[in-house]
Amino acid sequence: MGSKLTVRQAITWFVLYQIGSAYLVLPAAISSVAKQDAWLSIPISIAFHLLLIPLYTSIVRQMKGRSFVAHLRSVFGPLGGMISILFILAFPFLECIMTLRNLGDFVTTSIMPETPYDAVYFIMLLAVYFAVRSGPVVIGRCAEILIFFLLALYLLVRITLFSEADIKNLLPMLENGLNPVILASIHLFAFPYLEAVLFLFFAHHFPDPKKWRKSVIASALISGAMYFFMVMQIITVISAGVVADLTFPTFFIDRTISIGEFLQRFEIILAIVWFVTIFFRLALLLYVSAQGLAESFRLRSMNSLFVPLILIMLAMANFIWPNVSYIIEINQVWPYYAMIFGIGFPIVLWSTGKLKGSLDSNHK
Repeated sequence: MGSKLTVRQAITWFVLYQIGSAYLVLPAAISSVAKQDAWLSIPISIAFHLLLIPLYTSIVRQMKGRSFVAHLRSVFGPLGGMISILFILAFPFLECIMTLRNLGDFVTTSIMPETPYDAVYFIMLLAVYFAVRSGPVVIGRCAEILIFFLLALYLLVRITLFSEADIKNLLPMLENGLNPVILASIHLFAFPYLEAVLFLFFAHHFPDPKKWRKSVIASALISGAMYFFMVMQIITVISAGVVADLTFPTFFIDRTISIGEFLQRFEIILAIVWFVTIFFRLALLLYVSAQGLAESFRLRSMNSLFVPLILIMLAMANFIWPNVSYIIEINQVWPYYAMIFGIGFPIVLWSTGKLKGSLDSNHK
């Protein structure tokens, strides 16, 4: 087994990462804004994301095979590099804590209400710990294998709900104009697609920037297609008004599946899919956080950072928000926060790298 991720491993890992938390909470967030037109916001958000890919790819070309942390240090200098590294690492670490809390909220409200949050966190983080210690290639190989089973389960749920769909629930289209659709697309664009800036931490695995770009574009198209059909089906089955009032509409709709009173309890299938995607999401976020810190402080190995970071996550997950309903308020401000890291920071990095490259060329 090589020490570098392959394109297929990167695609599958990135797809599972992008499905992650958003798979459960996204339909309610965008349906509350765009109503029955929520499904139209997904292609728009994917288009926004694809417009950013050339910027990210330009940064990868500037990296010239170096790690992302080494590139930041090269562009901004020792002190500026350290500040920029700590700045960008605040994003994945906060995401890691929020994802962990999402897991606890879902399990304790929908599946096992009497289970302590800490027990849920500990079991998941134990698996994540052993995964990240094994390295990104092992995680990529696992993603490569598991994604086929997850896609099969996804298609099974979509097919079983097909007969319950009512196309009238999608009408009238654009009743409130295009503005709500654009606004809803920004929610999906910010969560999870602006987080693609974190994929720059894996760019040094690909000697050719085109391969990295291919993995990012392919993962966005696959996860976008899954979101598109999922949101459209949820709206056609239970209507946009009901979707907007539910915390986890994807889980709720799967509970309604009953085929001849024989095939039931499909929500457990969804839970399995979601647990697996959360595992890969947490693994990527923890790996990026540890890798960035280890390189910035020039540690020999990042393995010594996993336990301290996990303990901090365990402590902060219980205080990141007071209850599940508070997620609604976070959704209002999250796009602006994500744009700082996903758009603002890459523009500054690319511009500074371009300027530095021009100055170096003139000196030569």
